[in-house]
Amino acid sequence: MLEDNIWVASFDVYTRNWKWVVGYICLAGGLALLERFIHINSGASIFIGVMMSTFLAIPAHIAVLTQLDPDQVSGWLKERPKAFSSFVRRCLLLGLLGAIAPLVIAITMVIGGVRPSFAMLAALLVWVFSGIAAFAKWGTMLPAVIADDDQTLAVAGQRGSKVFGYAFSRLLISFGLVTVLFIAILMLLSSLLGIDQKDSGPASLMLTVAGAIIGAYQIVMTSIVLSRSYLRARPPAPPARRMAFAFGK
Repeated sequence: MLEDNIWVASFDVYTRNWKWVVGYICLAGGLALLERFIHINSGASIFIGVMMSTFLAIPAHIAVLTQLDPDQVSGWLKERPKAFSSFVRRCLLLGLLGAIAPLVIAITMVIGGVRPSFAMLAALLVWVFSGIAAFAKWGTMLPAVIADDDQTLAVAGQRGSKVFGYAFSRLLISFGLVTVLFIAILMLLSSLLGIDQKDSGPASLMLTVAGAIIGAYQIVMTSIVLSRSYLRARPPAPPARRMAFAFGK
């Protein structure tokens, strides 16, 4: 994929993978409905959320890294049954790495006598940037799963050192700006539709669907940034003569 505008590229992958986007939106809506009837603890909710994100992120990575059509993604996954679980585990690891700094700061502030509400706010602000930094540093392990390349934390860190500035600045858009737009749009829709947070009617479901539509775009954009970072960090391919010599031709 050409290095075109990240917004345009994300919209292109978003529309070309529309079946996977619709599937993600349906899963998000189904989870929201389930949570109205069954209490799901925060740990399980995070795990389910990562699995749903992976459902859409893998086709987005494939769109950048391979020549496969969206309809061929299902076949790709069947041929690599461990790819999905491997991707999920690494997403959880990246989330954990991004959460270390804000957790330490929150605990330190509370111990130091700072009000818990202020400590949580400070931790939230730090978490945004530490999460972006974690994905910029080690996030290439995710496209490495698709490329069947080295997915270890050490090698991902080496790749991340080469493209940290590129990845961090663009992840500020997908993690930061899109999140702000996401919250602003949901608040606006909630105000216009007069939806109460405890409301369980059709209007509340519409709000959930709108949030899933925006969230899907955010996942696609993040995937494109990480895949492009991975491609930039790879060593350049050797010349044809050099390759022939290397293989004894």
